[in-house]
Amino acid sequence: MNKGTCPVCNGSGRKPAGDNKYKKVIAGYDEITDSFPCINCGGQYMFGSPTGQVGMDYGGQPCLHKYSSKSVGRCLTEYNCDFCGDRYQIDSGD
Repeated sequence: MNKGTCPVCNGSGRKPAGDNKYKKVIAGYDEITDSFPCINCGGQYMFGSPTGQVGMDYGGQPCLHKYSSKSVGRCLTEYNCDFCGDRYQIDSGD
């Protein structure tokens, strides 16, 4: 699969935290860089971490994922990207 630079974090693996007043108590927040892990290039996967690289969308551009979800088990949800076909599952373990 061809990869390109993530359009959310521009390859850094981090995205700016912005002016979220609760950012200091949100998991993954880094006060030094005032940023969160990117959830477009790997941080969205269960136990995943951002890589700065994403697959290409159907038009040949680095994908800005938009996921649709469906329940595939009692505690299992599958997510599929509408633009590139990327998919992953999350087990909530309830």
